[in-house]
Amino acid sequence: MKRFIFISLFITLFFNGIVKAETPRFVNAEFLGVHNLIGFSYDTRFSEKSKYGVKIGLGYGFEDSKRSLGGSFEFGGKNANFRTSPVGFLRGRRLKNVLSAPISLYRLFGRKKKFFELGIGVVPYYAEYKENINIIFDLPNITLETSPTENQFRYYGLLQTAYRYQGEKVLISAGIDIPLNTPGADFIQLIGLYPRLSVGYKF
Repeated sequence: MKRFIFISLFITLFFNGIVKAETPRFVNAEFLGVHNLIGFSYDTRFSEKSKYGVKIGLGYGFEDSKRSLGGSFEFGGKNANFRTSPVGFLRGRRLKNVLSAPISLYRLFGRKKKFFELGIGVVPYYAEYKENINIIFDLPNITLETSPTENQFRYYGLLQTAYRYQGEKVLISAGIDIPLNTPGADFIQLIGLYPRLSVGYKF
């Protein structure tokens, strides 16, 4: 956990140092997507007229799941009482808590206040799991085997697409976060699709 916090602070200070103070800067409240359930992000472009920018965030999520099967979002279902985080579902494990620190570079397409946002990045995360449940097929029998699982610090790749409205003081962005099964992810699926909503304020 200490290593996760140190890396997140280092990345934040690094990007804050290389971006000029006069560039557009937003602090966003983040909902769902790779922020799991709720989080915040620091969003800035490289200059006032630049279409390129960077976002650094911190998110938190938890699950109350009965098993790792089922949908990526589930509320009061047969597999989970509550599930929103990509990590547990895409790894096929019963998740308790997860902290993530999404970092992405983006390009804006459009002009004035309305843009299409396309981003690429990486999401370091620290996850705490419940026991790991494996399905064993020994036909005609199918059994479930429970084994302990370790809490882990890992990362995965990220693509982001969104519609972005950027006013004088307010930013609203709604789109899809796409986690990718990169070598550090250990996902059981190639990709995931998760909606995301951001509401930001310029300072």
